[in-house]
Amino acid sequence: MAIIYRLSLASVLQPIDPPDIGLILKERTRMTSQYPFSDDDVQKAFDQLSVTLFDVQRDFDPDDHQLPSPKILIVAGAQGSGKTFLLEKTLLPSGSYENYVRLYLPAFRELHPSYAQMQAQGVLHVYEHTEKFIWALGEKVFAYAFANKYNIIMESALDNIEFARFPPAATAAGYRFEVHMIACQKELSHWATLDRVVKSIETSELERVVSLTQIEEAQFNAKAILDAFENACTQVPGSEITLYQRDLPTNMERQVLCHSTCDSYAELTPQADFKGQPFAQVPQLGVKFGILRNAQANSPCAYLQYAQVVHAGLISEEVRQKMVQKCCATLAKAHPLMPAIPAEVFRALSMYVLKYVHP
Repeated sequence: MAIIYRLSLASVLQPIDPPDIGLILKERTRMTSQYPFSDDDVQKAFDQLSVTLFDVQRDFDPDDHQLPSPKILIVAGAQGSGKTFLLEKTLLPSGSYENYVRLYLPAFRELHPSYAQMQAQGVLHVYEHTEKFIWALGEKVFAYAFANKYNIIMESALDNIEFARFPPAATAAGYRFEVHMIACQKELSHWATLDRVVKSIETSELERVVSLTQIEEAQFNAKAILDAFENACTQVPGSEITLYQRDLPTNMERQVLCHSTCDSYAELTPQADFKGQPFAQVPQLGVKFGILRNAQANSPCAYLQYAQVVHAGLISEEVRQKMVQKCCATLAKAHPLMPAIPAEVFRALSMYVLKYVHP
C-alpha cells in the first residue's frame, strides 16, 4: 500500500515541464468577445480554486517516501457516451479517488467575471460563453497538478487530437494510468446529448448542444487517442484499462466488455472478470473482446474493439423501436419548454423518429 503524505499548498515539489496540453485547452468552438476576460481574471479564479482543490494528499512510493507515485484516472468516450455518469455515480462513490484533482467541474464556470450577467440569457448561453474561460482555467489547473505530481482525474470526449500527445510525458513523469473507455453507438450518443440538453433547460443546469457531426469528428481522433492511452497503460506496472458498452438492449445501462492490467512493463493481461463480475456478451457483434499486450502482441488493440460498437448499425426491429421511443420521450419533455429548446434539437430528434419508425 502506498504511503500517503499531506502537503500544504505552499509546500510544492520541484516543478517539471508539463506536457504540451495547452492546445487541447485553448481550441474550442464559437468563442466570442461578448464577455471578455483577462489573464488576471483566470489567475484570480485559479487562486480561489487552489485553496481547496489542491488541499489533498499525494501518493508516495512505499519504499522511498521522497519519490512521488502519481496516478491519472481517465474516462474517455464521445459526447453522450456516459463518461460523467460513470465517474460520478460509480467511480467517485467507491472512495478510491478522494485525493485526486478534477480538472473540471461545472461550478468552475461561475468564476467567470461576467457569469452573473450571462445567466439572464439561459444555461445554453452561459455554457457557450464560459467555454474559452473554462479551458484557460483548466490549463492552469492541469499544469500545476502535473508539475507537482498530484493524482489527476481527466475526462476526454476524444474531441481534440492533442489528447494523444500528453501520455508519453505523463508516463515519463511516473504517472500510473487507469483508463475507462465507453463505447456507444454514435447515434445513441447523439440522442443522449439531445436528451441531456432538454433536462438541463428543465433543471437550469449548464449544458451545450452537440451535433452528430461533432460526435463523428471525435471518432476520427479516437484511434490515435485511445492507442496513446492504451500504450501508456503498458509503461507503468499497476496501470489498468477497461472497455464498456452502452446500448439500447440494456436501456442504456453500461456493461463491461473487458478489463486488463499491467503487471509487468510492456504487458497488458486480460482478466477473467471485472471486480468479480462477469463480462457482458455481445454475440451480435461477432467480436471477442480483450486487450492483450506482450512481446508477441505488441500493437494497440482497444480501439478496434471500441470502433466495432460505435459504428454498429441499429438494425434489429426491437432496437429501432427503442430508439423511436427514446426520441419521442425526449420530444414530449421538450415541448412544454418551448421556445427555450433550440430548433436543432427538435429537428434532430424528429429525423431519428422518421428514420427508425419503420423496420
